[in-house]
Amino acid sequence: MIRNVSINFNSNDSGSLPLIKDIIALLSSQGAATRLPAYEVVEREGLSGHVGDEDSYIHGADLVIAIGGDGTFLRTARLFSDTGKPIFGINRGRLGFLTEFSPEEYPHHLLNILQGYYLTTERITLEVGIIKNKVQTDSLCFINDAVISKGALSRAITVEIEIDGHFLNSYSGDGLIISTPTGSTAYSLSAGGPIITPTSSDVLCLTPVCPHTLGMRPMIVPVTSLLKARVITEERNLTLTIDGQEAMTISADDEIVFSKSAKKIQVVMHPDKNFYAILREKLGWG
Repeated sequence: MIRNVSINFNSNDSGSLPLIKDIIALLSSQGAATRLPAYEVVEREGLSGHVGDEDSYIHGADLVIAIGGDGTFLRTARLFSDTGKPIFGINRGRLGFLTEFSPEEYPHHLLNILQGYYLTTERITLEVGIIKNKVQTDSLCFINDAVISKGALSRAITVEIEIDGHFLNSYSGDGLIISTPTGSTAYSLSAGGPIITPTSSDVLCLTPVCPHTLGMRPMIVPVTSLLKARVITEERNLTLTIDGQEAMTISADDEIVFSKSAKKIQVVMHPDKNFYAILREKLGWG
C-alpha cells in the first residue's frame, strides 16, 4: 500500500509548482502523504509543511515522483538508489526517455498506482572508483554513463582500457563513454554508440568520443566484466563525469575501475507505451 510519496524536481524549475500542488491535492484525497525536498522555492510557495527530515524523505517513501526531464530523473534515481522504491517520472523536459508520463495524463495513472495497479522495469547501475597512489576512493553509482574527458583545451587524450585483466585498446580522441543500457540513448548515442534495450541486464557499452582513427569503434562487453581505465596522456584538467551531473578531477595514471553495482532502479512503466514506441516518438522514426 502506498501511503508516503516523495516528490523531487529541479530546484530552479518554479514552473513545476502548480503541478506539484495538484499532485499534493490528489494524494491527499487518496489518504497519501506528500514529502518534498527542502528547496527554497518550496518554502516560498508555502509548502514547507510537507518538508521533513532527509531520512523520512528518502527512506520513508513508498513511491517516488520525479518531475522534469531525464536529468532530474537521474538525479532522483541516484538519490533514492539505496531504497529500491518505484520511481514515477512526469516529463517537463524535452526528450524524456525516462520520464514517460506527460503532465496531462499523469492523474489517471497515478490513481492506478496508488491502488496498486502498476508494473515496473528494473534498470541496472554501475559503480566507479578511482585508485590514486594505490588507494581507492569511495565508489559512486551511476545510471546512465561515466565519461572520461579532457579539459577545455582542444587536445586529444589517450585512454588505456583493460577488461578482466586483459589489455583491450588505447583509445585516442576527445574521451571515452562507459554507459549502461539505460544510458545508451544519451551521450553514447550522440557519439555514435548503439541503442541497447534498457532492460538488458548483462551488458555495458564503451563508446569513444571523436576517435582519431576509424578503427576505434563502440564495443559492447559483459556487465560482469571488471573494467579498468587509465589516461596515459600527460594532460591537466582531466575529468570523470557521472551521469552528466557530478564531475571529479582525475590525473594521468589514476586507475578508474568500473563494475556492476548491486543497486537497481525500479521505473514505473507506462501501460500504453513500450520502449520501442517511445523510441519512435523521441527519434522521429516512421
